[in-house]
Amino acid sequence: MNNEIKNLLLTALFGFVICVILGLLFYGTSIFFVCRSASSVVVADGFYGAVFYSVLRYCKTKEQILTGIALLILQIIIWGKLAHITFLIRDFVFMLSLFGSIICYNLFINKYSSIPLFLRSFALPLLLGLFNILATLILIIIFNPSAVKINYALFHNAQFAAIIGLGLGIGFDLYEIMKNKLFLKRI
Repeated sequence: MNNEIKNLLLTALFGFVICVILGLLFYGTSIFFVCRSASSVVVADGFYGAVFYSVLRYCKTKEQILTGIALLILQIIIWGKLAHITFLIRDFVFMLSLFGSIICYNLFINKYSSIPLFLRSFALPLLLGLFNILATLILIIIFNPSAVKINYALFHNAQFAAIIGLGLGIGFDLYEIMKNKLFLKRI
C-alpha cells in the first residue's frame, strides 16, 4: 500500500477512534443513537473532521475541495430524510465551522511545528470552540434570537466542540508519535 494512502487512512482512523472514545466517556452509548444530538455531533463530526484533516494533510488542493463537497453532500443524504430544512442549514453551518477550524489547525501546526505533540492538540478544541460559537451566533441571528436560550446554546455547542476537537487532536498526534517511532525502528 502506498505510504501516503496508509498515512491518510491511519490518521483518519486514529482521530475518529479517539473522538468516539471521548464521546463514550462523556455521553455513554447515546452517541450511537441517531436521534440524539450527541450522535449527530460526536460520531458524525468526528468522522467528517478526521477524514477532512487527513485529506488536507496528505492530498492536493483539488482533492481537498472535492472531499469537503462530498462530505457536505453525505451529510445531506444521511440526515436529509430525517430533518427539516432548518436542521440542514444548521448542519451546513456547523460543518463549515468544522472545516474552517481544521484548516486553521493545519496551518497552525505547520507554522508552529516545534510545539510538542499533545500540547498542540489543545489548539483544535480551542479553534473548533471559537468557530462553533461563531456558527451558533450566526444561526441564532438567522432563525430568531428571541426563541433560543443563547447561553445554553453557546455552552452546549462549545462542549461538543471541545470533545470533538480534543478527540481529533489527540488522535492525530497519537498517530504522529506512533508513525515516528515506527519509522525510527525501521532505520
